[in-house]
Amino acid sequence: MLKWFKNLGAPSVGPDYRHVDSRGKAEDLCKRGELMKLLLMPLEFGGEDILPNTVYVPAHAAESKARIDQRTVVPLAQKGQIRRYSATPEYEGKSFIPSMIRISASDPGHFEASVAVRGKALQEPEAPPQPEAPLPEFAPAAASLDGLEPEDVVRAFIADYERWNDFVNQANAQDTFQGIDAAESAYNALISKYCPPGHRPQPVSFGDDCSHDNREAILDTEFGAVNACIVRTRHTKTKHNVTFTADYEYHLHEAGSRWFLTSILYVDAEGKYEGL
Repeated sequence: MLKWFKNLGAPSVGPDYRHVDSRGKAEDLCKRGELMKLLLMPLEFGGEDILPNTVYVPAHAAESKARIDQRTVVPLAQKGQIRRYSATPEYEGKSFIPSMIRISASDPGHFEASVAVRGKALQEPEAPPQPEAPLPEFAPAAASLDGLEPEDVVRAFIADYERWNDFVNQANAQDTFQGIDAAESAYNALISKYCPPGHRPQPVSFGDDCSHDNREAILDTEFGAVNACIVRTRHTKTKHNVTFTADYEYHLHEAGSRWFLTSILYVDAEGKYEGL
């Protein structure tokens, strides 16, 4: 899972809103300029000005949430890194004013932020800034593929793919924004090693459970057209005492002194799906 995390601070002291225990009292404070009505799901994100989508907060909290939405969430959405958004208020005691608003945006990435509004949330000390560690580096194994049989090329790819997936998870854990760029750059290096020049890869996809690793076994090899073959594999994993399998077809083409990967198809009862 891809993750971003950000805490936005707030004043360390502020008015006591414990007595504001109804919407009517909150509305009165709004009229006096002490509170603002805030839409949890903004209008520009498809939210509506209705009671379930409304909270009452001090100006600093409304401004903090607006900064997160406009400076972080909107750019991520424009890049296609998130498609889902939620803002959830948390309360202390009987007060109608939230103590904190937790923001979450996801699919395919994941971004979280919290806006401290009042009470204990304001008293939590901010974590000191940590020095940024350099991202790990990735390069496919240096061994040449010249002269290898198709099955050996597939085995080498699986090993490199597993190393790539481990690298991406580590890079993403350190810095998601740079990690995504690093994932794409590393995958292009993998494609350059195993695929013919000019091959356009599918968008990168990775996770804690790797699609290709040492649990994948070769089933058979079929030589069909001249200079072409298919290597079939099965990936097997067990989770909670349940065994899952995934079948793949590696399509290879021979050119010069070596075999190139041209396609990796995931195969199920419904059809075949490109994954390279």
